[in-house]
Amino acid sequence: MLGVPLLRRSEVVASCEKCGAMFDPGSGGYCPLCNQLLCERHYHGSRWQKLWRVLTGRTICRECARPTLVR
Repeated sequence: MLGVPLLRRSEVVASCEKCGAMFDPGSGGYCPLCNQLLCERHYHGSRWQKLWRVLTGRTICRECARPTLVR
């Protein structure tokens, strides 16, 4: 039992559908609106955007959360 690491990095990786970078699926996310699996940078955006999404419970990517301009 002493030789078994309890908290180790995941061996599962995914590919971001925007930039193609390999990432740990626990750090990124899936956006149901645009139907894409995205890395942390494309899913959350900045640290403040990530904090806001955690506090509000929104589970969409930063592109879908961006307000659109109505002309």
